[in-house]
Amino acid sequence: MTVSDVLVVGGGPAGSTVAWRLARAGARVTVLDAARFPRVKLCAGWVTPAALADLELDPSAYPHTIQPFSAVSVAVGDVEHETHWERTASYGIVRAEFDTFLLRRAAAAGVQVHEGARVREVREVPGGVEAASDAGTFTAGVVVGAGGHGCPVARAFGRTRVEEQVVVTQESETRVGAERLRALTPRHGWPELIAEPDFKGYGWYFTKGDFLNIGVGALGGESVRRRLERLLARLAASGRLPDDLALTPFRGHAYAIRRGQPRRVGGERFALVGDAAGLARDVSGEGIGPAVRSACLAAEALLGGGPAAYAARIEAAFGRSAGALARLARYLPGVLIVAAARLACTRPGLRRRLVLEGAFGIG
Repeated sequence: MTVSDVLVVGGGPAGSTVAWRLARAGARVTVLDAARFPRVKLCAGWVTPAALADLELDPSAYPHTIQPFSAVSVAVGDVEHETHWERTASYGIVRAEFDTFLLRRAAAAGVQVHEGARVREVREVPGGVEAASDAGTFTAGVVVGAGGHGCPVARAFGRTRVEEQVVVTQESETRVGAERLRALTPRHGWPELIAEPDFKGYGWYFTKGDFLNIGVGALGGESVRRRLERLLARLAASGRLPDDLALTPFRGHAYAIRRGQPRRVGGERFALVGDAAGLARDVSGEGIGPAVRSACLAAEALLGGGPAAYAARIEAAFGRSAGALARLARYLPGVLIVAAARLACTRPGLRRRLVLEGAFGIG
C-alpha cells in the first residue's frame, strides 16, 4: 500500500498540472492513469495564451508541435466567414505530445506517476481515501479526480445534477506533412470550424504543423456518425480531403458541458477538476483552458484551506450560470435558437465576441 498526501486520478492536463503544482510546494503526490503515455487523446487541440500562462509554459520553449494562429474561419452553410486578430489568438498542439510533456514535467518535480494503473474503486477510509487500481492500492489524505467524463472519483463523490448534458464526438488526427497540408487548404494553421445545420454542434478541420485534425461533436439531435459523414463529404468536395489521403481511424469520445455548476466538485476528502468536474465550456466544449484553470484552483485550495474551499473557488472563477449563447440555447424555441446562432456566427462583431472569444475562449 502506497501512502501520499494527495492522490490524483488521471494524468491529463488537469491531473498533471495539479500534481506538478502540489509537488513543487513540497507535497507527496501520486498520479494514477489507466493509459500509458504517449497516448491518443481526442481533442481538436488548441490552447489559449491564458492556459499557457496557468501552465507557466513559454510557447517558444515548448519542444513539440505548437502552431500559433491569429485567424479562424467559421462556415455557415456554403459561406466561410473569417475572423482575424492582430496578435496570436491561440496555439494548436498535438495532445499526445502535450499531455506527455506535462506529465513528465510533473514526474521531474517529484510526483510518483503510475501508468497503466486503471482505478477500479475509490472510497473514503478513516483519515483519508483509498483507491484500488491495477497497480495496487493507494491511500492519501485527499483525492483529486482528473479522469475525464467517466472519472471514478466523480462517480464515487460527485453528484450529477439535471443540467449536465453530454456531448458526443468523432475525431481523427493524422500526421500528413506540412507541405502537403499547405497545398490542401489556403488556411494552413487555422482552425476551420463548420457549423452544423441545426447548430447543435460543429465540425472542424485543423491543420497544425505536420498534423491534420478532423472531427465533429454534437449535443443531441442527429447522430454523430451521420454528422461525420456529411462533414467528410463536404471536405472531399472542397479538395481538403482527397481520396488518396488516408486518415487514422475515427474514434468516439464523450464529455459533459457546464450548465451552471453540474457536479459537486469538492468536499472534505476530494476535488474534481477539468472534465471530471463537468467544466468544459458550454456551446464549444473547449476543455483544456477550464481543466488547467481548475487544476490551479485545486492546488491553491489544497495548499491553503483544504478541498472543502475548492468549490467556492470554482464558483467564483466559472460562475453558476452559462454564457449568453448557452442561455439562448436553454430558453428559446428551436427555430429562434437556430436564427440567433446563425446571426452570432455570421455577424463579424458577434462572431468574434460571443462565439470565438466567448464560447471558445480564443483570443
